[in-house]
Amino acid sequence: MSHRPVSRRSLIAGTSGLAAFAAAGGLTGCSSGGSQGSGSGENTATLPTYVPYTGVTPDLPGTDQGVDPAYRRFPAENPRSVEDIPGHGETITGMANIYFAVPPGPDRNSYWAGLNDRLGVDLQLQMVSNADYLQKFPTVIAGNELPDLLQVPNGAPPPVPNMPQLLEKRFADLSEHLSGDAVKEYPNLANIPTRHWLSTVYNSGIYGIPIPRGAIANYHFVRADLFEKAGVSTEPKSYDELVDATKALTDPKQRRWAFGLVNQPRQLLGRMNDEPNIWAEEGGKLTHVYETEQYAQTVTDLIAMWKSGVMHPDSFNPAQPFKQLFNAGTVAINAADGYPGWVQYQLDNAGNPDFELGLMPAYARTGGQLAKWNLGSGFFSITLLKKQDDPEKTKTALRVLNWLAAPFGTEEYKYRLFGQEGVDHENDADGNPVLTSTGTANTVLPIRYLADSPYNIYVPGRPQDADTQHAYQSLEVPTGISNPTTGLYSNTASSKNATADKTFNDGVNDVIQERRPFSELKTLVTTWRNSVGDAMRTEYQDALQKAGTTAS
Repeated sequence: MSHRPVSRRSLIAGTSGLAAFAAAGGLTGCSSGGSQGSGSGENTATLPTYVPYTGVTPDLPGTDQGVDPAYRRFPAENPRSVEDIPGHGETITGMANIYFAVPPGPDRNSYWAGLNDRLGVDLQLQMVSNADYLQKFPTVIAGNELPDLLQVPNGAPPPVPNMPQLLEKRFADLSEHLSGDAVKEYPNLANIPTRHWLSTVYNSGIYGIPIPRGAIANYHFVRADLFEKAGVSTEPKSYDELVDATKALTDPKQRRWAFGLVNQPRQLLGRMNDEPNIWAEEGGKLTHVYETEQYAQTVTDLIAMWKSGVMHPDSFNPAQPFKQLFNAGTVAINAADGYPGWVQYQLDNAGNPDFELGLMPAYARTGGQLAKWNLGSGFFSITLLKKQDDPEKTKTALRVLNWLAAPFGTEEYKYRLFGQEGVDHENDADGNPVLTSTGTANTVLPIRYLADSPYNIYVPGRPQDADTQHAYQSLEVPTGISNPTTGLYSNTASSKNATADKTFNDGVNDVIQERRPFSELKTLVTTWRNSVGDAMRTEYQDALQKAGTTAS
């Protein structure tokens, strides 16, 4: 299985999204716009033209393969990316998830008030805790009053049944505004690379704005200080070297283990064993990772690791506070955490002089060469715009999103993340903005889940971290393999797979702990296939066939 390049001519299309898009001639790359779609597949449209922003120059450039650009310090010059104020006094409503305490409203929050002034609108936000968002979303959909801007619950595919029908009925097809060169009217949205827009295409049209995420997706975080103390390398180059390292790192008497959660060695071993990135495609036929010999080998390896005692005794508890255990030095390897966690781990351990964060490369099982890296889906979630009676309201909403998607280093970006200098942030000796206590409380509005710029590597006050992360991405991303179903829609995956997948993994966890014999792994796979796997395969394969394109 190989990495699938992305272009507007070769994008794979989904059953209700990209497939119809391609069938309608929408991937010819020769149209600058399209009509409002009706789900019939009769309109023509292209994905938005990619026009990268060049107003700020990174210290270490990104690559077309997906290595993120890196900045050692915040740029001294912060050019404006939006010439005009987006709104004219309108009210724009929105709903998004939040991971922090809800901040004060604009009457008691100078940051929010200043944001409204810069946007030229009264931005009214409904902020829902991330833990409750999946339950809140259908309630809002069922109600009579949709917000102007609505974040879809994160996931790939989004955990929303009958998504194409929902979009056609209640949300705006943005093709005429964003298709092809039309997106140039919103240059910060045009700065979002093409691959991120895959998630927004349904019913032959473009529905929504993607919240982009990096190709690297995850990092293999390690406590480099604990590796040094144990006398082992942070780069085990084979399965045997990894096993030796995990044993050296583990000391139950000192309450220290190599891994904290079962998914951490599971991801690392999956790469070592050459598993596909969820699905493997060959000749239009799909095979799920659970069905492969490589996955069975990973389960065998996990049984051995569990027996050897290198995994925390509570490794099968999904509520285990794995980040806190990593910070405390109770766990040495966290091989399944999102790459933005780098900044938080450094902040969490700023007062610990012994703490040293590192990144572990993934090598093939037998050693000597890098393993293939599983590339991410390219998005966190998408933001939908409700249908408006007045088309000018849609344009205002898009201008607001364009402002919020301002690129790293711009004046708008600096305000969006750090607020007003002297109130929400101060600049350190190197010119990096540092949030004050006021800014920490006030700037957590979840606007980053309504629109965002492509990711950049930057750690305030730690210029060396830019080099470390950029080097790691430059090592791993070129080996990357894509999930061939990225950008495709399966209603079975959206409506049923979460439950079936949990049942399957609960059974596998029993096998790993030897509560059930290894022979039952085949039974678990068969049950999963009968429940959802074969139906998902059929839906995805139909999409691939309609698109007339396979991975290359």
